Amino acid sequence: MPVRSLEAYLFERGVVGSASIDILQNVTLGIDVNHYVSRLLTNKREQYLDAIGGPPTSLRMYIDSDLEVFRENNVTPLFLFPGSLTANQLDYQSYSSAGAEFLNSIGSQPAASSGGKSPLASAMSHRNRAWAQWTNMLNQNKSTYIDQPLVPNEAFRYGVPIDLKRFQADLIHYFIEKNIQFQVAPYCSWMQLAYLYEMEYIDAIYGPTELLMLKNVPKFIVGMEFPNKEFRFVDSHRVLSELNCNLEDFVDICMAIGNDLQPRTLPPLQVYPSVQLFETALDMSVNGGTNYYTYLLTNPVQIDLSKEIEAYQKGISSLKYMPVLTENGKVELYSPDSQYSIATESDSSKSSSPEPIPNDVHDLIQQRLPHEYNFYRSIGLIGNDLLTTLATGIYAEYAPLDGGTSDSYKRLVKKSVDIFQNKEINLLTSPINRYYQIKQMKYITWFSPGTETALTNRLSPTIFETINRLAVRTKSTEEFSISTFINLLSGTKDLSSFISNKVLFPASVPADEKLTTPFDLLATNFLRLLTLLGFYELDVSSTKLTPTKYGVLLAELNDLDVSAQNTEAIFVLLVFMKLGVLSLSEEIQPATPSALSAATLRTYPKESQYIMVLTRVLTLYQLSQRPGNYYGPIDKKTLIFRDHVDFVKKNLCQLFESVSVSSLVSGEFDRLSLSNDEWIQSIVKVMPFKLSTPNTIMAMMWEFYLQKWLHNGHDKEDAMNLISVTFSAYKSVPKLEEEFNKSFELTEQFGTVCARMAELELLQQNELEIYEKAYRFISDTFVK
Repeated sequence: MPVRSLEAYLFERGVVGSASIDILQNVTLGIDVNHYVSRLLTNKREQYLDAIGGPPTSLRMYIDSDLEVFRENNVTPLFLFPGSLTANQLDYQSYSSAGAEFLNSIGSQPAASSGGKSPLASAMSHRNRAWAQWTNMLNQNKSTYIDQPLVPNEAFRYGVPIDLKRFQADLIHYFIEKNIQFQVAPYCSWMQLAYLYEMEYIDAIYGPTELLMLKNVPKFIVGMEFPNKEFRFVDSHRVLSELNCNLEDFVDICMAIGNDLQPRTLPPLQVYPSVQLFETALDMSVNGGTNYYTYLLTNPVQIDLSKEIEAYQKGISSLKYMPVLTENGKVELYSPDSQYSIATESDSSKSSSPEPIPNDVHDLIQQRLPHEYNFYRSIGLIGNDLLTTLATGIYAEYAPLDGGTSDSYKRLVKKSVDIFQNKEINLLTSPINRYYQIKQMKYITWFSPGTETALTNRLSPTIFETINRLAVRTKSTEEFSISTFINLLSGTKDLSSFISNKVLFPASVPADEKLTTPFDLLATNFLRLLTLLGFYELDVSSTKLTPTKYGVLLAELNDLDVSAQNTEAIFVLLVFMKLGVLSLSEEIQPATPSALSAATLRTYPKESQYIMVLTRVLTLYQLSQRPGNYYGPIDKKTLIFRDHVDFVKKNLCQLFESVSVSSLVSGEFDRLSLSNDEWIQSIVKVMPFKLSTPNTIMAMMWEFYLQKWLHNGHDKEDAMNLISVTFSAYKSVPKLEEEFNKSFELTEQFGTVCARMAELELLQQNELEIYEKAYRFISDTFVK
C-alpha cells in the first residue's frame, strides 16, 4: 500500500513533475509490480472478479500495450514482485487468525475508517454485502425470472486493490512467455528496487511513494501516461523542500499515517478522513511541532498504546534493516541510510559498523531462511506461502472468495493437513537447519482460529527418505508436461526401472548417474508426488513400484483419448474426487441459491441436476477470451465448487514445489548446469499446477445455454444467441461456438474417465449413471 493520501497531496501541490517517455530511451526500468498493477486495475475495473474467480483478464491487455511503448523507446523493464510479508504486514492481515476477526466483524462496523481496516478486511466485507444483495435479487425476481439470466447491480470490488497474490504465478508465466525480466523479492519489492538502483543494475524506478523515505533514491516515477507518451515523477529533495520538513520528520509522519511497512493509522490521527490524512499530519508536525513517536511514548490520553508503539518501532526498523537479494545471490540486510548499505551476518559483532544490527531483526521481519530457498523464490519456482510458514511457524488458511461457509470445503481444508501440509513442511525442513525440524508449526483456519492443528515437521524416516530412491533418468531433452509423463509411464513395461539402486544426492555418485535434464528432474518429482498422493506404492526392499487403482487410471488417460490440453484439469478433478468430500451430483450444504430460475428447478428437476454436474466439470475449462472487464451473470453455487478445486490445485502446486525443492537442495540435480534463463524457461515455465483455476464464465455460459434450451422449444441457435448477447461474447469470445466445442470435449473426455473409474470401483455406479445421463443431455442440446 502507498503512503496514505500522500500521492494525491503531491499532485494537488504541483510538486509531481512530468516528462516525455522519449527520455527513457535505452533505460533499464525497475517496476514495482504491486504499484504497477494498482495503477492498471483501478476501482472501476474488474469489479466482478471476486464473483467469478480466476485472474483479471483485462490486465494482460494493459500490460501488452505498455510493453509495446517500452519496445518503441528501447526501455528494458524489470518487474519486481513482493515476497513474504513483514511482522507488521502479517498482523495487519490478521495472519495469526487467518482473517477470522475480519469475518466476525462483517456487518458490525461501517466501511473503513481512515486507517483501521485493511484491504483484505474491506474486500471480505464488501463481498459479503454483494452476495447478500445478489441473493435478495434472486428472491425478488422468482416470479419473473424464467430463462434470462440476472445480472447483479452491486459490484464485488470497490475501493480496494486486487490481491496480487491470487494471480502472481499467472503474471510470472505471462512474463516468461513474453521473455520479460522479472524477479521475486525476498520481502519488500520497492526496497529490492532501491538496492538494484544503488548497485546500478537498473537506471530508474517506477514505484510507490514509500521510496521518498529512502535518501538514496533521489527521483522515481510514480505514474505512466502511455496515451500521452508521458510519465510522472517526483524529486525527493523538491518534495521535502516544498513540505518544509526534513527526512526524519517525513518518515515519522509516514509511520504515523500508515504505509507499506507500518500499515495502520496511529493515534491521534485515526479520527481524520483518509483523504486528508497526510495534509493533517504534516500540518500538525510542521506548524504544531508534533513528533508522532514522542506522542505515542508520552501517551497524553492515558490509554494503552503498547501495540501502536511496537508497530511504529517495527516500521522504522524494517526501513533500516530490510533483507534484499544481493548481487552475490545471498539475502542480506539492506540499510540504505548507512554507509554500509549491505550488512552481513558478522557485522553485528563488528565495532566498525556505525549502527550494530539489532539481535531481534527476526521479530520485525521474519526468521532467516536458506539462501538457496530464496533463490528458488526469486525465479518463481516456489511461492511465498510455504516459505512464510517456515519463517513464522504458522500456515494461515484464509476464507475463499465465496466466504468458505460450505461444510464440504471445511472438510476439505481439514483433510489437507495430513495429505498436503505435513508432507510439504517435512520436505522443506528436513534438508535445512535442525532448528526448523523441531520448531513448532501450526495450521490455522478462518472458521476455527482458536483450534490450532500442529503440523508434523519431524518424521522418521523423513518424507524425502521414503521417496528418494524414485528416479526417472531418460536424459530426454523434451519439454515436460503431465501428458508426456503419462506417455512415459504407459510405455514402461517394468516400473521397477524407476527405482534407483542407490540414492542420488551423495557427491560420490557420478554426475551422469544423477538427474541430468530438466525433464528428468520434473518427471522424477512428479512420480514422487504421485506416490505421496497414493497413486503408487513403493517398496524399496523388494524393488517394487506398484500402481494403485488410481495409478492404473492415470497411466491410461492418454489411451482414454484425454487431450494434452485437458490432462491437468482432469488430474485435478481426480485428486478432488479421491478426497471424497463432495461428489459431483451432491448439493452444497448449507444450501446455496442456484442461479437457475425457480421455474427451471421446479419444472426440470433432473435436468437441473445434470446442469449442476456439467458446470462443475466445466469450472476447470480455460476459456480463451479477449482481455476485458467482465460484466454479466454470476453464480455463487458454481463459484463454491470452483473454490473447492482451486484449493486442491493450490495444494498440488505447493506439494510439487516442495518435492522439487527437496530434490534440488539435496544435490540430485546439477544446479550449476543451467543459466538463470534456463532455470526459468526449462523448469519454472513448465511446472504443473502453477496457473490459477479458470474463472466460472464458461461454466455459466453452458448453464444458461442449457436452461434457455429447455424453455425455448429446444432451439440451439436461439440459446446461443442468448449467450452471445448476455455475456457480450461478440466482444470477449469472438469464437464462441469453437469454445463450446472445445469445452464439450472436456465433458466427453471426463465421461470416458468416469466409465473407467467405475470399472476400477473408484466411482459408485449411481454417480456414473448420473454423469452419463448428464452427458447424453448435453449431447442432445448441442450435437444434434
